[in-house]
Amino acid sequence: MKILLVDDHVSFCEGLVAAISAKRPEIDFSYESHAELVPSVLLGKDQFDLIILDIMMPGLGGIELVKNLNAMGNFVPILIMSSVEDIDIIQSLYALGVLGFMPKYYSVQDIINAIEQCQNGEMHVPSNLTDVISLGRERRSDLQSSSPSKKDNSGVDRDQLKFRLTKRQIEVLSLMDQGLSNQEIGKVLHISLATVKTHIHHVYTIFGVNNRVNCLRAAKKARIA
Repeated sequence: MKILLVDDHVSFCEGLVAAISAKRPEIDFSYESHAELVPSVLLGKDQFDLIILDIMMPGLGGIELVKNLNAMGNFVPILIMSSVEDIDIIQSLYALGVLGFMPKYYSVQDIINAIEQCQNGEMHVPSNLTDVISLGRERRSDLQSSSPSKKDNSGVDRDQLKFRLTKRQIEVLSLMDQGLSNQEIGKVLHISLATVKTHIHHVYTIFGVNNRVNCLRAAKKARIA
């Protein structure tokens, strides 16, 4: 697994990489202290599986960087790590499609657990924020406010969901419904495991869910899977 760590405090990056590598030597880290350089780094030859990003940096801030990466079609999942715990900011980051948020007081094991969750295509929310963070609310509101619409008894707008889902995402949903694992889906579609997880993450976000069971349930209600 290759992770790009973006934080302007180099000593923090070095310490974090050393601590995690001691427990998970298979994780390959790179780090960048200038947010403005991240888009060009991602466009380079290195393929990353995850970005860990601080949101409080000089120059281009983390939120603007996430927006810029979204605009350029970034498919690398993003995990935020910050000392800022403003609920509105964190909520807006989830609405932008980040995979998770980690406060900087997390222990090394907490960070590893969050990374592993993201590696499995799941969203990570700190336990103390699960009651105040709503995943996918903005997207569900966007879908439900669109018109004209065709809704089933559950109120799910099938046409708008199909419009939001790409052809590849629908293929991934179909294979998930057949019970294939992420690795098996990758082999069938001839794409990397990281790409499969990214597609699943975006599908989760569109449906406003955070696990495979609820994702398939929502897709069936929308008559997509």
